Amino acid sequence: MAMQSVDSSKGRLRSTYVAIMIPLGVAINYVGGTIASSLGLPIYLDSIGTIIVAAIMGPWVGATSGALYNIISALMKGNIMGSLFALCNIGSGLIVGYMARYKKFSTIPHVLIATVLVALWNAIIGSPIAMVVYGGVDGNVGTNLMIAGLQALGNDLMGAAFLARIPVNLIDKGIACLVAWVVLRKLPANLQTLSGSAKKEA
Repeated sequence: MAMQSVDSSKGRLRSTYVAIMIPLGVAINYVGGTIASSLGLPIYLDSIGTIIVAAIMGPWVGATSGALYNIISALMKGNIMGSLFALCNIGSGLIVGYMARYKKFSTIPHVLIATVLVALWNAIIGSPIAMVVYGGVDGNVGTNLMIAGLQALGNDLMGAAFLARIPVNLIDKGIACLVAWVVLRKLPANLQTLSGSAKKEA
């Protein structure tokens, strides 16, 4: 009976944090994306919330937060096709969330691995989506300049769109992963297992 009470308490605690963290992740993404766009930065900053939530709460909560951000952002901008970029944020949340769950997001080398995986995912998935939604380019100054330069060197638009997104995403997702790692390390021990990582110790 006592064990059931403890399990129930943990379940309620997690549900409470899920209800808090999903909108918080959406808000962080929105603020980051708005700052990057307003200042004309060559990065996106719109996946920091997704990756923080994924690192703390696990893959599917992080993915949900990321997807909701892209859907809400697309609706606010009146460009429903832009919601396709939710696939990028979903992948980012799943990658970091599962790494955190299996204790592979606890060191700087882990952060570097997560950065490379998330950056590649976003470049691979984001390039064809950008072709569909924006004709290959998007609102990011850095990406568009690199695309123009790569095309001038003889690359076709699709190839240039993909290659340009690799360095941009390495920087962008590197920032997001590092911030999430720092936040996770600063949390109390009981909150560092909300992603489900405690199950691995059983």
